[in-house]
Amino acid sequence: MSRRGVMTLEQAWADRLGIDGADGVGDELAARFEHLSRFVLDGEMPPAGKPVSAEAATAYCDLWVLVGFLTDAKRLLNGQEVTR
Repeated sequence: MSRRGVMTLEQAWADRLGIDGADGVGDELAARFEHLSRFVLDGEMPPAGKPVSAEAATAYCDLWVLVGFLTDAKRLLNGQEVTR
């Protein structure tokens, strides 16, 4: 990390996901994507406004984690920094 607090994408997401080491970020994101994909493709998500199960809530959370990661990746591609 530099003096300004700039981190690599993997370091920032290891911290956000609460995992040890940046090397595990790809595996964690892949697992979340797999869970989300299986949940959506199996058609288990109830219609909007209906109560959801704990698994549906987890899938929804997985979606927002993946959106956040992709947003940070886009920032890097546009020459912006990823910070804590």
